[in-house]
Amino acid sequence: MTIAEILEKAWLMLIGFGVFGGSLYIIYFRDSHYWRYLGEFYEAPWQRPIETRYFQHAVAYGKAFASKSYNGILTIGVHEQGLALSVIPPFSFFHKPLFIPYAEIKGWKQFWYLNAKSCELEFESAPDVKLVMPASQVKWLQEKSRGQMTVVSQHSPHRQRPNVWYAIIIVQGLMSVGLLLYLVFGGVTA
Repeated sequence: MTIAEILEKAWLMLIGFGVFGGSLYIIYFRDSHYWRYLGEFYEAPWQRPIETRYFQHAVAYGKAFASKSYNGILTIGVHEQGLALSVIPPFSFFHKPLFIPYAEIKGWKQFWYLNAKSCELEFESAPDVKLVMPASQVKWLQEKSRGQMTVVSQHSPHRQRPNVWYAIIIVQGLMSVGLLLYLVFGGVTA
């Protein structure tokens, strides 16, 4: 192998790594849009909380982009005056820790998850982004806040996922099960 061939392969490898790294950068940056917006108002260094829950769930949504799900990659810490949110590495690029005072949080029932009850949290200083969390997780936050966080049992005044969306998910699931049954039992001949 000549020096020219080695340089050519090295150059092509460098371009490949650049495209791969650039693509990851764009994806992480785009996916952090809502989090960065919340960070404009609530960014704070992570401090040791009174109690912490790891691998929690939340969905951030607003008007600008599609919703961003943080399923199983969210750390929630409770403090005397508020809650801290952090995304676990390696998903934490562009996701600096947040601290949101309980007084800034309002919550409602929300029909978001197909398999669990959920609540929507709205933040006074950042009203353009909402966080949807499982109701059990929000109940835990309410208990730890000792009544400082307001969550009502009424439905959210904001948009909810349309029922058509859930119908499409159920139909797709039934079609998948039907295809699987056809493949398993369709090949059996008498």
